Amino acid sequence: MTHIFQLATSDVNNTTPHVRSHILRDHIIHPSLPSLPLLLTSTDIRTPKVTQIKSNPSHRVEAHFWINATNEQFRISGRAAICPSPDLKEKKGIEGVGEVYDAFRSQGWDWEDERRKQFDSVGAHMRASWCRPVPGSPMDSYSDAEKWPVKVAKPGEEGYDAKDYEEARGNFALLLIDPIEVDYVELGVMPNRRTKFVRQESDDQRWKEVILVP
Repeated sequence: MTHIFQLATSDVNNTTPHVRSHILRDHIIHPSLPSLPLLLTSTDIRTPKVTQIKSNPSHRVEAHFWINATNEQFRISGRAAICPSPDLKEKKGIEGVGEVYDAFRSQGWDWEDERRKQFDSVGAHMRASWCRPVPGSPMDSYSDAEKWPVKVAKPGEEGYDAKDYEEARGNFALLLIDPIEVDYVELGVMPNRRTKFVRQESDDQRWKEVILVP
């Protein structure tokens, strides 16, 4: 099942908020820290959101999930990390910091391997989206899009084109969120309930639960 969520960022230079829909591609969980999952999505490294996140010294973002079947809302605030292609790591990347990333580093985890794996796991139509001009740049006409690749096959697939594949993969980046606060609202029960979970540094209590007025 594909989980769509909304990702909010802000531009620290003019405090303008920005929000867009994303696909939750995976949870990355270190075996020694099962209650501290990283949320994994992806982005085109050329998008303005990358600049917005980098401009914020704390690299804070907020993810919003709405579960329609149960009328539940999750707002997850956390620190973002960005893993682009190695060529762009110094200029565009944001290194993950904290105990979760330290745990992965201690076991030799390779985020570039994960980036390549995630890129190959999406469909050919989706891969083609990273083979377009810079997102948000002006177009003369909607018909300009007819010139762009419709599919980008990976090696071994029919229609594989090395140039398109490498270009698309070069623009593909992982965006990870390390949760710090979770605001959970239950609208499917009466009276409604709202609970905030705040991450703690203590090994004995990873999350502090606070009941709030909905």
